[in-house]
Amino acid sequence: MMFPFFGTAIGNLFEKPSTEKFPCPEDMGMKGYRGRISFDGTKCVDCGMCIKVCAPMAITREVEEVDGGYNIKREFNLTSCTFCAYCQDFCSTKAIQLTQDYHMVAEDPEDLIVKGETFKKKVLGKLACDVDNCVFCGLCMRNCPEQAITVDRAAKTWTVNHDECVKCGLCIEKCPKKVLSFKEAAPEGVLFSDACVYCTLCAKKCPMEAITVDRESKTWTIDREKCVKCGLCISSCPKKALSMGPVEE
Repeated sequence: MMFPFFGTAIGNLFEKPSTEKFPCPEDMGMKGYRGRISFDGTKCVDCGMCIKVCAPMAITREVEEVDGGYNIKREFNLTSCTFCAYCQDFCSTKAIQLTQDYHMVAEDPEDLIVKGETFKKKVLGKLACDVDNCVFCGLCMRNCPEQAITVDRAAKTWTVNHDECVKCGLCIEKCPKKVLSFKEAAPEGVLFSDACVYCTLCAKKCPMEAITVDRESKTWTIDREKCVKCGLCISSCPKKALSMGPVEE
């Protein structure tokens, strides 16, 4: 037979096509398809995990300090992205999603860059744990994107590397006992110890007359508002009973 596929070709004229015309209907959907990235900046806590796990380095970040916090701009370059979905999988707040949008043909490269902004409030203080109520479950450590937290369940200890902490708050959110918080350090001031002999040299040396010493009642007081933290009282103390440190209210 000269035309072995002639019968098939004639038969196909009376059948529906096996493919869909481009573009596909919006409601068609493709299960498991990883398409154009969607980024919701309002959900982002700027933990940095997306950038850390992105193998092709397709995610970039710019930070601008503004009143009360920071404006953080993120860009996802789809021309470099391999659509592995690691950024989506590691995003604890679900700010990153891979959609089923496959329309990624463009003449302008800018059309293939997904952008989003996040406002992050300036967090005062350092991460602290109320260890008396902590159960040392380790969830804070496992959820820390920078591995700044160390929990030893056997020794019942909790430590944090403040230089590595990015203050994203994920550990606070995941803590079942709500014992984590950002705590401002107490202001520094002159401290008094039991080694004092009430010689009054500190009061005499104070240029602001902020110190009062009563030798009879053995009391020592300081006016924190007057004190300028010059340190003259500390250097003049013969018993080294004065020092500079955090003053608890």
